[in-house]
Parts: sequence; C-alpha cells; structure tokens
Amino acid sequence: MTTLSLSGGHTGSVLCVDASPDGSYIASGSENGEICLWKRDGTLVHKLVQEQNDCTSVFLSRVKENILYSAVGDTVYVYNLLNLQNPLDTFKYNEKKINQIQLDEKETFLAACDDSGQVKIINLQDKNIFKTLHRKHTNICSTVCFHPRKPWDIFTGGMDCNLIHWDFSRPKCKNQFNMQELQDTPLEMDAYMVNPPFIHHLTASPDGKFLAVALENGHVSLFDASRKNIFECFTLLAHSHCASQVHFISDSRLISAGNDSVISLWDISNANEEADVSENLPSNGHPEPLYQRDINYTEACINMQMTHTSKINWLKPFVCA
Repeated sequence: MTTLSLSGGHTGSVLCVDASPDGSYIASGSENGEICLWKRDGTLVHKLVQEQNDCTSVFLSRVKENILYSAVGDTVYVYNLLNLQNPLDTFKYNEKKINQIQLDEKETFLAACDDSGQVKIINLQDKNIFKTLHRKHTNICSTVCFHPRKPWDIFTGGMDCNLIHWDFSRPKCKNQFNMQELQDTPLEMDAYMVNPPFIHHLTASPDGKFLAVALENGHVSLFDASRKNIFECFTLLAHSHCASQVHFISDSRLISAGNDSVISLWDISNANEEADVSENLPSNGHPEPLYQRDINYTEACINMQMTHTSKINWLKPFVCA
C-alpha cells in the first residue's frame, strides 16, 4: 500500500474532498474559503480563496468534463477547472450555511442542505429552484443523498437525529426515522449518553439496495432502500468516536471513517451468514440481544482497519484509471 500526502495548499482544516471519475483530479475545500485542485501525483494545480467563509463541500462532475461544484457559506459556485478565477454560475438560494451539496445520477438536479434544516433542490438546466424540502428537520440538516435507482427519491439527515426519505418531485416525506429511537445500545455505555446519534453522512449503494448512515455515536446503520418503505437492517459498531463518513465502493462493500482516526473497510454481503443466528436471539423486552446481534454483524462484516494520523473530516474512495 502506498500513501500520498497532498500538502502546501490549505492553511486551515480540510473539510471536504472529491475526485474525478478517473482520479486524475482531486478537489479539496477548507476553512477560510480555500479550494484547492490537485493532480493525483500530489501537484497543486490551482488554489482559489473564495471568501471568508468555510468551503464545506466540493463535487467534481461525473457527466460534464472539467466542471467543479463547491459550497462556500450559503452559496453554491460552479467552476470550469480550466479557469477557476471566475465562476460559471452562482446559486444563492440557501438561507444559512450549506453543509453538503450532492447531484443526482444524470446531474440534472443539485441538492444543498443547510443549517436552517432546509434542502434546496436546484434544476441545473434552467438554473432555478425546483423545490425546497423543509418543515421536517428541526435544526441543522447535515447531509443529503440521492437514490441512484429512483430518480425522485432523496434522503436527508441532520443534527436532530432524523433520517428523512423524500419524494422531492412533490415534495413529500415518504419515511421518517429518529435514530435515537432506533439505536439499541446498552444503558451502561456512557459514550451513548455523551454522543447521541446525530447523522453526519449518508451514502447509497450503486444498485440502490442499501443506505448507510454515519452517526455521532460511532455507529454505521444499514437500511434496506430497495422498497417503498425503507427499514433498518442492522448496525455496524464501526468507531469508538463519531463516524464522520461512509461511502459504498461497490454494491456490498463500503468504507467508513471517523474521529477516532480509523478507516474501516466492510463487506456487508457477509451479513447474510449472521442473519439466521440473529433472528433467533431472544429479546425479552431488553435491548441487549439486539446489541449482541450488531456485534455479530460487525465481526462478520469487517474486512480491514487502518489508522490515520488525525481525525477524518471527509473521505472519498476512487479508482485510478
């Protein structure tokens, strides 16, 4: 395994990162509105300082060559990588600081979730607001994820511990879960009381079957997202501190990272081996058997772990062409 460090670009904490489909370019954003564009060999191609607000999210287009989307403060900027001095488009529709931007598979829509709890859906063809998702999150909406196989489905998560499944064409809430109610952690675990299950990141598997939810308490919850009414399958006891990121790298393999500076690789296809055993665990109205179920799933699904030098704010897996 080889490691490459991209250094000399940012003066503050790096908050977000993304890579082009072939890994030829890497974009990163940090405190103080700094956006850096790198080649995969570590060369800094360009550095842009947008304004005195943090750059909280970057997205390199998978459909349009040389297009970069970024969120700085309450504004979305669209750049051509060949000319990062002046944005191609500027979208200032959010009321408060944007926490993440995400695009659908066809890159027709851009979703921007913010500190007000709202999600603005922008139609990138006519460059106007398509819908606003609101009145469900009671405070910060931290993450957003389109369903890769259902073009009108989107998931949002926030610091209110709520996971919302929307049909954004109407818009309408299809499912809603409070992770604090779903998490069956033994009462004697002090960490559960200190770190409630705020939702930091969401990701869907490429086939649309699973949704993974990274939580403040260090857990990664897996939902079946293949049906009209999604439901929780099991939870991976992934990290000793906040799970900040989770990404699928195939239909059944995912990678998570957290504030414990640990990167974990998982294969959830191994969960099938634990299903029969877990279904037979007695409940007796006590959360312990469910917790033991998740321990079994965690041990079955873990493939590899590695330790980073610092806590991890953002993670982006990619394959070099």
